[in-house]
Amino acid sequence: MKSSFPSLILLATIAGAAMAQTPAAPPAAPPNTSTAPRALTEEGQPPGPDVRYVCPGGTDFGALFSKDGDLATLMVPGQPEIELPRERSGSGFAYGDSYYELRGRGREATLTAAGRSMRCHAAGRPGEPARTYEGPGLTVTLLPDGTFRLRQQGDDGKPAVFDLGQWTQEVDGGVRLVLRGSIVGRRAFRQADGDRLIAENGVELTQTTTPEKIDGRFQLEGLYRDAQDGGLFAECSTGRTYRVGTSGAEPDLERAWIEAAPSRDAQLFFQIVGRFIDGGQIEVERVVNLKPNATCPPPAPRSAALRDTEWRALEIDGERLTFGDGQRRPTLKLDDDGKFTASTGCNTLGGNYTLDPDGLRFIAGPMTLMACPTPSDTIERRFIDALGAVKTAQIAATTLDLKDATGKLRLRLEARGR
Repeated sequence: MKSSFPSLILLATIAGAAMAQTPAAPPAAPPNTSTAPRALTEEGQPPGPDVRYVCPGGTDFGALFSKDGDLATLMVPGQPEIELPRERSGSGFAYGDSYYELRGRGREATLTAAGRSMRCHAAGRPGEPARTYEGPGLTVTLLPDGTFRLRQQGDDGKPAVFDLGQWTQEVDGGVRLVLRGSIVGRRAFRQADGDRLIAENGVELTQTTTPEKIDGRFQLEGLYRDAQDGGLFAECSTGRTYRVGTSGAEPDLERAWIEAAPSRDAQLFFQIVGRFIDGGQIEVERVVNLKPNATCPPPAPRSAALRDTEWRALEIDGERLTFGDGQRRPTLKLDDDGKFTASTGCNTLGGNYTLDPDGLRFIAGPMTLMACPTPSDTIERRFIDALGAVKTAQIAATTLDLKDATGKLRLRLEARGR
């Protein structure tokens, strides 16, 4: 369904509450009408065909990118789907119409509505396969869209418990894999040797050779509405909207919604028991409860992703950086393979980094040797010295703090919007 003016107003209001006013984008170039297929995993393309974007301080949303890359369908909670044609972009990807614009590179993206922008990053590892970890009585599958499913065996012959929600890597000194579910609010694991997860109670999970879907009966709650092509269920703990299959107790769910909904566009809060079937749909087994005035709780505060985000330096050793015309800020970017690239504002360098429960450490490699004018030369030396001293990292919203072994703040950076 094409975007509507009311949905624009709502999104712009949410974005405006979190972000400062930004200049309106220049007139869009005509959509790219090339029919040649594009690989979505190439540099400068969307990170995957089905992406969930997390927007610290704003509204999370989903994006489906067509196979040829020429169309992006945005799914904002509570709103009709928004279809955006591809636009020409000198760098990265761009989609837009007269109301919205989505621009990005890698996992970083900015959604603009009415001149107001939300900076966002792709959750999970879009485009990559699911991963399953097993341990004593516990199985966890991490899905590429940043959601998880979990099965925990019951004690003394009791039935297994199924949970689902969102997973993320949190950086607070070191790095932890954190699961936030509907039954257990938070589970944290330390990652070891790349294929093991160790829980806070010492239970160890090992990655399996093949992922498991974890089929079972899940206790689900979320907002349901009936659409022209079937029901839609916006599940609270995952933040994802799922289509509802026509089998099972779907007629009971639809009937309850019809009797209580004040309008065709209304979303009502239901608690159901269901399972996931082919195509990512939910099959309703039982309608548990209807709470017409309830809604999903607000999500826990989230931060920008450490990796695949371009970080721009704000402070070095507590001193706020100021720049004149023509000067560039130092920047830093980490990839998924233990490599980093940086710009000092004058020269560029790269190297390796390690990120584990003990913290973050950079090992610099080759650097270009262009002579830097004052004061860029001084900023360059201070930036390189500070980067080499980093031992721990902390992220809060879109700010990254890098500290040395004594706890001194050496670098403060912000996630760069597009």
